[in-house]
Amino acid sequence: MKFLSPVLLVCRSESFNFLGLHCLRIIGLRRVMATVQEGKELNRLISALSPALIIIDANFYWESTPRRIGLLLRDRPELNIAVCNFNTVQPERLVDFLRFGARSVIDFNYGVGKFRRGITQTIHNQAYTSGNVQDAYDDLPDNKPELRVYTTAREDDVKRLMWKCRNSKEIALILGMGVKTVETHKTALFANYGVANVSEFNRQCLLLGEMGKDDV
Repeated sequence: MKFLSPVLLVCRSESFNFLGLHCLRIIGLRRVMATVQEGKELNRLISALSPALIIIDANFYWESTPRRIGLLLRDRPELNIAVCNFNTVQPERLVDFLRFGARSVIDFNYGVGKFRRGITQTIHNQAYTSGNVQDAYDDLPDNKPELRVYTTAREDDVKRLMWKCRNSKEIALILGMGVKTVETHKTALFANYGVANVSEFNRQCLLLGEMGKDDV
C-alpha cells in the first residue's frame, strides 16, 4: 500500500506497538509512527504530525478509551480515527468504539485481506467495520452513549471549586475536609476524566458542557 501521508499508531505498550507495526507492515503500510502517549502529549503529537489516520489499539487503556475517543472527536471532529483489534478483544466490547464515534473498527483476526481493505477504506475517509463487530452493533438498541462522567456528590463539590481555580488547601477549608481527602477526590476525578491536571480537567468539563462561564 503506497501512502504518503503519515499514520499514527497508539498502543498501550512498546510490545503492542511492535505487534501493531508488524500487522501494518504485513499489508504494506510503511509511514507509520507509533506512540504510547495519551492525554495532552498525544494531542501535541497529533497536532505536530497531522496524521491522515490515527489507529488506536483496542487494548489501549481499554476501559476508558472508547469514551476518550468520543471526547477527542468532540474537540477535533476532523480527525480520522480507526480502532484495530490486534489481540483477542470480543466483538461485543469493540462495539463501544463505534458508539463513541470511531470511524472504523477493524479486527485483524478477521483475516489479512479484510484488515487491508479496512485500513485502505479508512485512510480514504470511508467507514469500515469488520463483520463480527457490525453484527454485534446491529443487535444493540438504537441509542447514543453519554460522554458525561458520573461522579459522587462530594466529587461534584470538589469539581465546582476546581473550576474556580481553588487549590487543595482552599477546597479543604471550604468543604471542611482534610487536604489528603481533597487530593483523593481530585485523583479519582482525573482518572475518570482521563486527564493529568486541572487545566486538562477544566477543558474536558467545557467540552462536555458541564462547565459554563458562570462557573469560572
